Amino acid sequence: MSIHLIGLNHRTAPVELREQLAFSREGASTALMLLRNKFPTCEAAILSTCNRVEMLVASDNDKPTPSDIVSFLAEAKDLPTQEFRHYLYEFSDEQAIRHFFRVAGGLDSMVLGESQIVNQVKQAYAIASEQGTTGRVLNRLFHHAFEVGKRLRTETTISAGKTSLPSVAVDVARQIFSDFSNKQTLVVGAGDMAQLVCQYLRQANATKFVVTSRTLANARAIAEACEGESVPFDQLDEQFVHADIAIMATSCPKPILTLDRVREIQKQRRGRMLFLIDLAVPRNVDPAVSTIDQVYVYDMDALGRIVAENDHQRQGQLQACEHILDEEVSLFEKWICQTKINPMIAQVYSDARDLRDAELERLFRKCPDLEEDAKQEIRQAVDRLVQKFMHPCVATMRHHSYSSPPATLARAFHAIAELLDRP
Repeated sequence: MSIHLIGLNHRTAPVELREQLAFSREGASTALMLLRNKFPTCEAAILSTCNRVEMLVASDNDKPTPSDIVSFLAEAKDLPTQEFRHYLYEFSDEQAIRHFFRVAGGLDSMVLGESQIVNQVKQAYAIASEQGTTGRVLNRLFHHAFEVGKRLRTETTISAGKTSLPSVAVDVARQIFSDFSNKQTLVVGAGDMAQLVCQYLRQANATKFVVTSRTLANARAIAEACEGESVPFDQLDEQFVHADIAIMATSCPKPILTLDRVREIQKQRRGRMLFLIDLAVPRNVDPAVSTIDQVYVYDMDALGRIVAENDHQRQGQLQACEHILDEEVSLFEKWICQTKINPMIAQVYSDARDLRDAELERLFRKCPDLEEDAKQEIRQAVDRLVQKFMHPCVATMRHHSYSSPPATLARAFHAIAELLDRP
């Protein structure tokens, strides 16, 4: 069984490329369905967040190869491979497992130790499960990753303090103005990210914030829970006229705020400063908007630079986290190695049972006068002998399956098989 992970993140690729490769929930479902049609026996999942796009594949054969996965991504997103190939990282087996555990534990996030990534990994797992592209290996890997994340959060302080991008966005908003409480904040979106933004705004004692979304009921639910105000989406431009800060967090595939739209809004604002914090990938704000006077745009990469400056406290926990990862990766690799020898073990047990049955049949032919009770006693005695002989052999093989090369184990099982074949 081989495990491959191909992807890019905020460290390896700029936001303008990440948004081109990003998958919506529906897009990920469709892509997995197409991959299953192309490689029916492989397991696969896609993790797509604001800061990363990763494809995880497990297969018993050589397909798909990492090159196949890269080609598939290019085809799925209608992008020439050369436009993104050099931004990708590729991990296989132990490295892929370690990286995935790091991601699930928030160790590879823009905000070190962030907790929101757990829900995003769970969503990726749910999408793959719905499409039927998870199996024995990825099911085990995902659930093991969730346990790793739990260990990291409970046994270290890596998640202490504010560890989500929405919290960082609200902190940035607070730092822009000396008195943030009386500033008008507009939140555009009604998903998990927008909900967290509103919760942090409430905690920051923001008394004037408005939520809007294409689905008014969703915006109203978030606003009421956080004591904000909700407005219909068709009032968006009017709300921008009054806002001091706008935090964008929708799943719209194209920018909501275009250059011309913001220019027109600024005319009505008479040039007052407008701060736009864009938490979306693909971005909700056209990058060209930042060229307008008195308009300041913070996209995911800009927030990442701010995060990097304030990340020293949790860095001290990395050594303890890596120690936990060493333990958990080793456990998962042992499970993988043991699953590889299971077919050989099953075959040896089958050969032993066949030999037992053949020897008993020969014995009973030579002793036709044996009573049935005696035959049953003999069967049980021989069966116990076979079990006692096989158990230490198999236990030893399982024990050494992690440290011994597969070829060595294969030779050992072959030797046992030859022993069982002797008359």
